[in-house]
Amino acid sequence: MMFTSDKEKGRRAVLYHAVSSYQLLEVMLHRLINHEKEKAVLILPDFITQKYPKYQRLERLGLFDEVYLFPYLRIPHREEARILEDVSRCCQQRIPYEITDFSEIYVAGAHFYFSLYLIENHIPFSFFEDAAGMLSRWKEHDEALSKTFPIHAAIARKYGLFDGRNPYIRRIYCLKRAQTVNVSGERYEDFSVEEALQNLSRQKRKQVIRFFIKRRICTRADAILLTQQYANLGIMTQEEQHRLYEGMRTAIPPSTRLLIKRHPDDTLHYQDIFPHAKEIKEVFPAELLPYVFTRKPKVIYTFDSTGCENLHTQFQIRKVRRELYAE
Repeated sequence: MMFTSDKEKGRRAVLYHAVSSYQLLEVMLHRLINHEKEKAVLILPDFITQKYPKYQRLERLGLFDEVYLFPYLRIPHREEARILEDVSRCCQQRIPYEITDFSEIYVAGAHFYFSLYLIENHIPFSFFEDAAGMLSRWKEHDEALSKTFPIHAAIARKYGLFDGRNPYIRRIYCLKRAQTVNVSGERYEDFSVEEALQNLSRQKRKQVIRFFIKRRICTRADAILLTQQYANLGIMTQEEQHRLYEGMRTAIPPSTRLLIKRHPDDTLHYQDIFPHAKEIKEVFPAELLPYVFTRKPKVIYTFDSTGCENLHTQFQIRKVRRELYAE
C-alpha cells in the first residue's frame, strides 16, 4: 500500500519499532518532539499485550497514527536463512505499507529480528539504545540473551545490533552522559528521556502518562525500591534473585515506609521479603516516577537499575552494591 490517498498525499510518514516499556517511552517522546506533524506508524511485539493489553490506546491518545503487532512469538529461533524468510513474510502480512514508503525508520530493540528485514533490503535506519547507558554495556545484554536465546543473540552479535556498529545504522540515539565509550562523533545523538519529559508541555506529558497510568498514585511512602528483572534475563535464578533482595532489605532502614516499583518484566513476588511495603500495581517505565504521585517520595533504592540514569535530578538515588549480596 502506498501513501497516495487524498488524505495522506504530501504527508511524510515515519516508522518506529519498540519492544520494552522504556523503548516505548523513548519512541513516544521522540515522535512528539520530532515528528508530531507527520504520520507515525509503530510496530510493537505481539508479546507486549501481556503488559499492555490496551496498546491500541496509543492511537486513541494521538501518540501514533497506526500501531501494528509483529508476531515475534511465531518466529522460531532456528537457522538464519529461515528466520529471514519468516521475518520477510511477517512484514509483508502485518505491515500494510512498503518499507520504502517511510522517510525515516527508528528502531528501538534493534537486536530483534525486524532489523534483519531492513538490513536485507538495504534500508538505513536509526538506532535507540535499549536502556540508558546500555550502549556502553551491550556485552551484558549479549551475555544475558545468550543464556536464554543463544541463536537470537548470535545473530544480533553478527549483525552489530547490540552496539549499533551495523553500516545500515546511520544514527544512534543514546544518553551520552551515561556512556563509558566515546560517543562524540556525528553519528551519535544525545537523547535524554528525563529532559524530553521535562521539556514537553504539560498537556503532551499528560498524554504520554495517560497511556500507562489513569490516575495519580497516592502514597505516604518515604522511599521507592526499583526492582530489576535478573531472573527473567537469565542472569540468575528466581531463588538467587529472592536472596539478593533479602540482602537489599538489610540495607534499607527498618523504619522506612517503602513503596515497591517493580520492573515491567520482573515476575518475583516481594511481599514476603518486604511484608510492610506497598507495591505499585500499574506497569510503566521508571522514568515517569517524577510525575505520577500526589506526594512524591524523596529516595530511591536500587542495585543498578538503568532507570535511575534519568531520575537523578528528581530523587536521592541510593545504589546498593549487588556484589555484597550476590552469591
